[in-house]
Amino acid sequence: MRRTIAVALLAVPAFAAAPAVAATPPVVSTSPATGVTPVGATLNGFATPNGAATKVYFQYGLTKNYGNRTPNQDAGEGTSPVPFSAAVASLKSSKTYHFRAVAVNSAGTRFGADRTFKTAAPATTPVVTPNPPVFTRPFSVSGQLLGSGAGGAKVTMLARPFPYTAPFAKVGNTVVSNGDGTYAFRVPAALGSFQFQIKANTNPPVNTAIATVNVTSLVTLRVRTHARRGSVVKFGGIARPAQDGLILRIQKRRPNGTYKNVAHTLLKHGTDASSRYSKRLRLHRGGTFRAVVMSAGGLVSPGASAAKSIRVTRR
Repeated sequence: MRRTIAVALLAVPAFAAAPAVAATPPVVSTSPATGVTPVGATLNGFATPNGAATKVYFQYGLTKNYGNRTPNQDAGEGTSPVPFSAAVASLKSSKTYHFRAVAVNSAGTRFGADRTFKTAAPATTPVVTPNPPVFTRPFSVSGQLLGSGAGGAKVTMLARPFPYTAPFAKVGNTVVSNGDGTYAFRVPAALGSFQFQIKANTNPPVNTAIATVNVTSLVTLRVRTHARRGSVVKFGGIARPAQDGLILRIQKRRPNGTYKNVAHTLLKHGTDASSRYSKRLRLHRGGTFRAVVMSAGGLVSPGASAAKSIRVTRR
């Protein structure tokens, strides 16, 4: 007998490839600008890539047509908001700029809301060197213009002397700023405390606030540099301008760098332009000394001489 052997055919399930998940467009928002200067700002925003590789950038300009954009940045492909920012420069001063954040992935381009910021007016912060100036000594006023037209601008310094009742007058010649906006005025002699301001033909023009500069008395100190312990040492010198009758203090430097008063005397008449002083001290220890005129303010403020060191020995 012939046997018929049935062969069971096993059904093998078919594993079909899962359909690809379509990418989702990014989400983007525009944040306020920060670090606004006369010529620049930092633009800020957030982007959520939504799982697809996303690039971000900013559009900016003087209108909602923008016209400028920052370089692309990589925001990744995560699902959480990612902050991003870009610095923009070479802007015009005192102008309102529009900007918005932009995010792009394979599913499309999305735009953040339009925002605005206004660049600051051109500005400068002049610096007086030395500060304070010393009576009859030269000093300088320098700074850097920041803003549209800063390079090659015409810069003028105006000043008026104490008691600040006269009109402002031009100091020296008008100077032309360097390409980076830097400028300097050199004054041959400080003849008393004064107020000043800087003007420049930037776009729009710079006109700084009035600044007051207090000039200190010129004080000299003559004293020998070596003395025997217990000997009397003479301190002397002059003060300019003449300030007869004011107190002059002899001070000694402490280890921490501050000074303490060790003696005082009154200024006496020297010439029409200066007063003189003399004071004798018995020294048991050496140190570093200076003379300080306690000027009353006004034309000049208190001033100190250069420090002088005295070595005291047993012989």
